[in-house]
Amino acid sequence: MPIISVIVASILLFLSTNSFAGDLFDMLQRMSDADLKQNYQGTFILRKSDNLSTLRVLHGSDKDGVWESLEALNGEPNKVIRRNNQVISIYPERKLVTIRHTSENQSLHPQLPANIDQLELYYSIHRLDDDRIANHQTLVVDLVPNDRLRYGYRYWVDKDTGMLLRCDLVAEDQTVVEQMMFTSLSYLQQSPIPTIQLSQFAEFEQQVFEKPAAAQNKLQTRWTVNSLPKGFMLTQQTMRRSKAVRTEAIEGDAQQSPDLLHLVYSDGLASVSVFIEKRQAAESYMQGASTMGAINAFGNKVDNYFVTVVGEVPVKTVQSMAQSTVQTAD
Repeated sequence: MPIISVIVASILLFLSTNSFAGDLFDMLQRMSDADLKQNYQGTFILRKSDNLSTLRVLHGSDKDGVWESLEALNGEPNKVIRRNNQVISIYPERKLVTIRHTSENQSLHPQLPANIDQLELYYSIHRLDDDRIANHQTLVVDLVPNDRLRYGYRYWVDKDTGMLLRCDLVAEDQTVVEQMMFTSLSYLQQSPIPTIQLSQFAEFEQQVFEKPAAAQNKLQTRWTVNSLPKGFMLTQQTMRRSKAVRTEAIEGDAQQSPDLLHLVYSDGLASVSVFIEKRQAAESYMQGASTMGAINAFGNKVDNYFVTVVGEVPVKTVQSMAQSTVQTAD
């Protein structure tokens, strides 16, 4: 990949002098753009809380866009396949296939954010000592939040290709609360050919999830979050079926309409989901805070509704968002 190598070489030469933070953000943006065009196969580990998963990934970029597959090598067998915005998850033991759509081309594993050059207002960047990951030389940088409402990110980026080979999610006390790291990685000259087709699983139960609505085509939700971290914007909103409505559908009333509002807010790096549903007498709801690894959640009653905020951000952030979610006037 001579063009990418030239770009990265020039960037590293530029960084050998006393460069400014803006130059580092610009360098990561160029690497992020190069990352999307890679063809590769490899294995990485994902550590969330006390759970450690090993996954095999295959990634290709061709004339029809981007496709990738992710296969779990421990725990319940499952495989996830993405073609651009469509994501198919296959669970052989349960004979289940789920199909969902994302609002953008979201990778199945952590990558450098697409808008990293716009994050300078919310994060400070620092270059650390170079390192080696999966036998590839990497540049190491820290993205440190300018407030206490989001986590920090530490990136190990392949010097030759711009690909993210390791990512640590770092709490305020410098504890690593989540980690992704490649243990093996091979680059491919051409895009690999997908080996699995949905038609192979025609006998499996299929569940199709609603396609998210773009934020600019706003639903008439009459809800707003008054306390947002600086830079967070509404990026997605969807109507889904709550647990109660899903149960009714299973029991025979398939015409039940979605009743759970799902809002997603993001600064382009961190993201938080807000779920709003009408309270049901027979249902139990999570009250207050809950934590599982890097994920924090907070549940709060608002009149006859229940608001649950979930995200990979500090607990103070989800609490503030949950407690400031209100209905707007007609």
